[in-house]
Amino acid sequence: MDLPQIVVGSGPAGVSVSKALLERGYSVWMLDGGSTLEPEKAAKLVELGSLPSAEWPGKASLWMREGTKAGVKGLLKLTYGSDFPYKKMPGATPMTSEGVYVQYSMGKGGLSATWGTAVMPYRQSDIEDWPLTVKELEPHYRAVLDFMPVAQGVDGLEEDFPTFKPTQPMPLGPQGKQLWDSLSVHNSELREHGIKFGQSRLAINQPGHGAPGPCQLCALCMYGCPYGLLYSSAQTVDELKEHPNFRYMPGYTVQRVDETDEGVSVNAVLSDGRTQILQGDRAFLAAGVIASTAIVLRSIEAYDKPVTFRDSHYFMMPMLSLRGAPGFERGHLQTMSQIFLEIMDDRVSRYSTHLQIYTYSDLFEQPIHTMLGMLGPLARLFPWKAVLSRLTIVQAFMHSSDSPGFTGILERDGESDRLRLIAEERPETTSLVKTLLKKLSAIRGLTGMIPVGPMMERGEPGRGFHTGGTFPMAHEPKGFESDLLGRPAGLKRVHVVDSSVLPSIAGTTITYTVMANAHRIGTHAGA
Repeated sequence: MDLPQIVVGSGPAGVSVSKALLERGYSVWMLDGGSTLEPEKAAKLVELGSLPSAEWPGKASLWMREGTKAGVKGLLKLTYGSDFPYKKMPGATPMTSEGVYVQYSMGKGGLSATWGTAVMPYRQSDIEDWPLTVKELEPHYRAVLDFMPVAQGVDGLEEDFPTFKPTQPMPLGPQGKQLWDSLSVHNSELREHGIKFGQSRLAINQPGHGAPGPCQLCALCMYGCPYGLLYSSAQTVDELKEHPNFRYMPGYTVQRVDETDEGVSVNAVLSDGRTQILQGDRAFLAAGVIASTAIVLRSIEAYDKPVTFRDSHYFMMPMLSLRGAPGFERGHLQTMSQIFLEIMDDRVSRYSTHLQIYTYSDLFEQPIHTMLGMLGPLARLFPWKAVLSRLTIVQAFMHSSDSPGFTGILERDGESDRLRLIAEERPETTSLVKTLLKKLSAIRGLTGMIPVGPMMERGEPGRGFHTGGTFPMAHEPKGFESDLLGRPAGLKRVHVVDSSVLPSIAGTTITYTVMANAHRIGTHAGA
């Protein structure tokens, strides 16, 4: 019997490489931690999803908001009020962090169970240091869109960031429409300033493009969609389970992979603490940059040897519109990102900087009400609704060449080991952020938004979840570099297919490119 291809992880990279392998006729076993939503919450979710949102009883959805806290430092997104995407299982690699913020997932679907669904390809000028081109990735970008629905339209971003398969963007809310109108009026002037914009491209099911649908605009997006419209790769896992050559195996935490004369030997810890060894033809590591890096270092016995994590520097900042939007909190809303702004100005950086603009969500009210509580009797004089009608939140991401990264060292810890993460210092990033803020302030008359710089919160390395590059692909790999099929350190049958092999991390969203590259590797590995 032919040995299976073993895929480690069920996140976006895992399903993408599995799709490619199955298309080639291979048998695929997917090993995964596989934690899922608690049964009692899953039952409540089915109950909500069975009714139109207009027919929900008054407080029927309050349980979904439980535990989600928002503030000036941002939030750790839960899914349906649950932290199941972040739960660790037996065999998970312990970590210590020094100035680094990281989260990784062992849940079914990985971090796609809780992501912001923003989707963009990379721009060629942002990956000139890669051994690949966007043209080589294009057929795989297209292939991903065969199973990941994306709500997107053709607009001012098309020239630099093609949609490949346009559908229909999500509707804008009152504040989003107002901002869009302001940007559209000044489109030519913004382009002169090196700024292009478009509606957010979101991995959300739309009518006529996959099922379920249509969107109910129930304003719960940030907590999880009761109708399952927000794409998670767990949905693709369930589709793959119908394939006769696919086997999904939850409850496995892979420790290491050894190459043998016949293929690979995969060592895993089961959810009950037992260990098991599985034999395969090849292994494809898609466990996320933290777990995949630990697996590789453990497999090649690279203890106490530092690797570099490349990161896209992230910051979040409030912006105030020059005028309020009537009815901003009423009616039907989707509360994911509304508009993308791409800053492509060499005076700021030779690379593009990506801004995602969020308009009203009830999460905005949490920090405001906290502040009002501190004002005591004066709180009733504060025009908090007027502020909310003007308030937008910007999440910004910079290229890894402009950003501090961090170092990872796998250290022995008795009979086990741990991954030590240490932040890098990069003072020039502060200067770049200041230049960007000055630019946003100077063009406030064109965007209709004033940046509130003093309330900007810059994230530690890792905070934006756009991290990778520990085993960067290269034409002639050396040291910890990988070849073009994601094989690091001279390995022949172990392929890393997640963000760990990206040579650099562009400012634009990371997941779509990770999926395309994983599909590319799955298409060519062993050929």
